[in-house]
Amino acid sequence: MKLKFFFPVLLSASVVITFPACSNGGKDDNTTDTTKNETLNVTGVTVKGQSFMVPSPLQIANIIHNSGANYNKDMLNPSGNLSKYSDAMKRSLNLGVYGADLGYITMYENTADATEYYKDVMQLGEQLKITGSFDQNLMKRFSDNLGKKDSILQLVGEAYRRSDQFLRESDQENVAAMILAGGWIEGIYFALNVYKDKPVDEISVRIGEQKGTAAGIVKVLQELQTNENPRPELNDLIKLFQDLAAEYSKIEIKYTFAEPTNDEAAHLTTINGKTEVKISPEEMTALNAKVNAIRDYITK
Repeated sequence: MKLKFFFPVLLSASVVITFPACSNGGKDDNTTDTTKNETLNVTGVTVKGQSFMVPSPLQIANIIHNSGANYNKDMLNPSGNLSKYSDAMKRSLNLGVYGADLGYITMYENTADATEYYKDVMQLGEQLKITGSFDQNLMKRFSDNLGKKDSILQLVGEAYRRSDQFLRESDQENVAAMILAGGWIEGIYFALNVYKDKPVDEISVRIGEQKGTAAGIVKVLQELQTNENPRPELNDLIKLFQDLAAEYSKIEIKYTFAEPTNDEAAHLTTINGKTEVKISPEEMTALNAKVNAIRDYITK
């Protein structure tokens, strides 16, 4: 199986996720019902001919930052947990988690935490032998630019692109899928935690729009299991994502298609469309429980 990997959010082509910086949505009977015209630059992931759309790895962190929520280090996977991850699956999943953590930290320009978590990402990358992505030159450039948000974001993006290239060229679809799943669940974990303290429509809509993503990740993980290589170690993780996808299936989403804009030279597609999401407080609570269960499985 060929998996084209773009870190860290997987998106089903049938449901488009978008991240504008502001919202004017409203609430009715405790149910979010927000409709907007939106555009977002995305890349893609293809598994056995099935396409998925993938926005930037920093988009959820950007939404949280723009919501006015304060920086909260308690949401991050503690750096001290790194020594717990001794097998390739856990290391790959948590490379996704720590990468999402680094994106969140960078958005808030926390220099000390950024240094710490970049080292964690470096260490996991080395353990997974993704040497093309995490080298000393990149680390030095990161250190030299601490405190410069735009420069750090560019360097984080460069690290992801180099990781993407390495994984594609070495055909490590299992590592790519684990990083993908770990990074996505961490981003949703952030959004759900912030929503509890700051219940604004902008965040709840973004959470609801992940419905197709959850189902898409289940499909990707299942594709890793073949008759020749059944990978029984994935069974628990797949079951947890199936439970989350089942919970997401209760959420009502309507997407009105508009012709996308393609930039072939940049390998970039801009999605143009209108999304409507309805998600109740009870559904939000249920999603939170399922996401917490997956994150605990990955990080504990």
